[in-house]
Amino acid sequence: MTVRTEQPDLSTYSLPEEISHLAGRINDTDTHGAMPVKRWTDVYGKECEPLAEAVVTASRAGVAIVENPDLETDEAEINAHTVWNLKMEQAPGAFDLDRRIEVMDFTGVRRQILYPDIAAITTFGLYNKADDPKVFRSITGDRRGYALRLMDIYNDWCGQVSRTYDRLRPAALLVADTPEEMIGKAENLLKSGVRAIMVAVDELPGGVSPASTRLDPLWAMLAEAKCPVLSHISVAEKFLRTLEWRNAPAFEGWMAGAEFSLDPWTMTSIHLPVQNYVSTMILGGVFDRHPELIFGASEFTGHWVGPLAENMDRFYGSTPFPTEQGFTKLSLRPSEYVSRNVRVTCFHFEDVGTYIDRYGFEDVFCYASDYPHHEGGRDPITSFVKSLSGKGAATLQKFFVDNGRVLLPD
Repeated sequence: MTVRTEQPDLSTYSLPEEISHLAGRINDTDTHGAMPVKRWTDVYGKECEPLAEAVVTASRAGVAIVENPDLETDEAEINAHTVWNLKMEQAPGAFDLDRRIEVMDFTGVRRQILYPDIAAITTFGLYNKADDPKVFRSITGDRRGYALRLMDIYNDWCGQVSRTYDRLRPAALLVADTPEEMIGKAENLLKSGVRAIMVAVDELPGGVSPASTRLDPLWAMLAEAKCPVLSHISVAEKFLRTLEWRNAPAFEGWMAGAEFSLDPWTMTSIHLPVQNYVSTMILGGVFDRHPELIFGASEFTGHWVGPLAENMDRFYGSTPFPTEQGFTKLSLRPSEYVSRNVRVTCFHFEDVGTYIDRYGFEDVFCYASDYPHHEGGRDPITSFVKSLSGKGAATLQKFFVDNGRVLLPD
């Protein structure tokens, strides 16, 4: 007897039934390009060649990862298997952005944030490790200056892509030594067409606290342009090198206790460093002064959102000692700024439903596929639907569509 085995139809992809009505409206708030190393100089120019050579050398030595070093074309068929199972440069639409739009149509996605590809990620790594000659040792001379130049080249590409594809929003890299330089760079990025800007959350923006009023022109400009301030997991090891984070008017005039300072920044940054940037901005009044500014955090996990909000509410304005600050100067509770001004993506294996059950904040969490990186899993859409099981249509729409819309505005 012959047993007939029907092969699944891979030419179409069906969203889970719970969100099938959201097809074409989903906002994907964390994806990447995956430009093959062989194409770096073609796309970014000859100045990228020393970095490409250094990265390939490091990969051969087992201290860096370069997948598919000989790949040059984006030609994998777009189907229900390849989209979720092929990763990095091999994935369909990994670096051909016309094909990326086809992949988005295939999976029901309206818009995507494009975080840095490997070229930009390793550029950022070189910037962070410029003082360590063991990292990319073949690059000598002014390593930091070289990294900054490569960031400018990448940002030019971001502007070009932003002008060409409304549905793709590459995140340009904004690092500078002074607030004035930060403001000038951001202004040029916006003029180039960039619609999303990524900051380094482990270092002081422009050398000052994110809550410093010297940065208010930057935050005001980005808020007016509806350009989100984004952060993404990366090589980040500078956070604990300074206490300049608390050098802002909102943190002055607090009594110094015997064991530690009692100012709000210190009380709430005792926790994990990944939360520092958000708590500094909230407690420093940035979102009070710039209520339309949106901050997005990707791949830092999401378990910290509720405890951070609870922690800020607990301590802010509750000091038992007299203070020149008087009572709180914030017009909302810190947790309310989290809901209004902060958006967070999670890994596909996180139980977002449990986070919401424990703390709420269903307006904060956003869908993200991390396409085409391995951490995105084999079907992140279905994984997130399962984690939100029983939450109802309204919560699903917030997670897959509405919450991410402020990061990907019209």
